[in-house]
Amino acid sequence: MATDLAKPIKTQILANLQALVTAGNINSFYAIDANPNPLTISPTAGYPFAIVGMPRIAADFEDQANNLRMYRFDVLFVLDPTTLAHPDTDVEDLIDAVLNQFDTNFTLAGTAVDAVLPIEIEGAPVSTGDKTLLVFVATIRARTLYQTGT
Repeated sequence: MATDLAKPIKTQILANLQALVTAGNINSFYAIDANPNPLTISPTAGYPFAIVGMPRIAADFEDQANNLRMYRFDVLFVLDPTTLAHPDTDVEDLIDAVLNQFDTNFTLAGTAVDAVLPIEIEGAPVSTGDKTLLVFVATIRARTLYQTGT
């Protein structure tokens, strides 16, 4: 019997990103498991947008019947600095909106039974010869239990 743990967590992360779209904080999001690169993606709905990739997973046995798994999803938010209405505050406003969205959904609708750790944000500009973007990564760590059945 297979236990599906990563998929429900990712589904809830996508639901929270959809809430950010609905609220007008981002224009779209993409779930791409194969090396997402913001410089090569042409967003269909414009900037800002988010990219969710594959999770990183760590685990530790709580006891002989329970394995505590930590699913880490790095969500990349991409902004075009030329489209910012308020260049001095738009990035910080988006960061606050992201933090608020996930802070109020700290169990990801129950898929993270041991809750989601506080989100960490890291940002940087990225560029090529013809494109300059602002990006930040929101690291979401969701803990859940896998019962080994022993």
